[in-house]
Amino acid sequence: MTGLTAIALVVAVLGNVLSRTVALDALAMWPLAVLVVPAAAMGLRGGRNQALAPLVLLTWLLVTVGLHLGGLAVLPSAASAVRLDLSGIQAGRLTVSIDDVELRMDAGPFEIEPLPVGGTVGAPVVEQVSGTRATALTVTDDQDRSQWFQFGAYGVSLSEGTLWDLRLRVSTVDLDLTDVALSGAQIEAVGGRILLGEPTQAATLELSGDIEVSVPSGVPVTVTGATRVPANWIVDGQDARAPTDGDGWTLRVVAGSVRIVDR
Repeated sequence: MTGLTAIALVVAVLGNVLSRTVALDALAMWPLAVLVVPAAAMGLRGGRNQALAPLVLLTWLLVTVGLHLGGLAVLPSAASAVRLDLSGIQAGRLTVSIDDVELRMDAGPFEIEPLPVGGTVGAPVVEQVSGTRATALTVTDDQDRSQWFQFGAYGVSLSEGTLWDLRLRVSTVDLDLTDVALSGAQIEAVGGRILLGEPTQAATLELSGDIEVSVPSGVPVTVTGATRVPANWIVDGQDARAPTDGDGWTLRVVAGSVRIVDR
């Protein structure tokens, strides 16, 4: 059992299912590993004690993976997270242009953290420039870091008190923007999904890729471009709109095909 678990972890890392930082987290959990030695010594006495060393080793591996996936802040894998205090910032522009990263986003205190998914992207680096009208944040990946700190996905939390303009070019998106105030967005991805909420103001989203967009029923939405929309929407050629009048979301499909679903 212990051997199979170790082999499964190696395969998961080599297959980019898990980030290589799981190995660093395992080293950080060395107190559990040290217990293998006395357990092995007790096992030499025979009897039931023979199972102690494999049991301790298995516990070490499973606890390490559990804490790694849970993002325990004191582990090496969590050391690359970037947290900024944006309280009082009324308007912000976030730019992420990293072709090989999956981007997951929601609302919360501003944070960008690498997720425990294997890949070839370095840890996030954030450049902050404060202007008179807005604060601009540009996210790049640190290619100078050790190859042990490589990831396949970033998690981003956007502060709810800020009006955001998003400029995203990534591999895949999973964006929960239901509680995020948007002034506009340009999103380019191979595929993914976007959840929109009630707009705080009229806003335009330019989309490129095969993306599913979920909007609340009763919210005004206008769409231009190659789009599949719910059956009750009003369609005019490549233009469509929700059966609700007013200012709301405007979606412009620049490339690819977007599917709209209401909820």
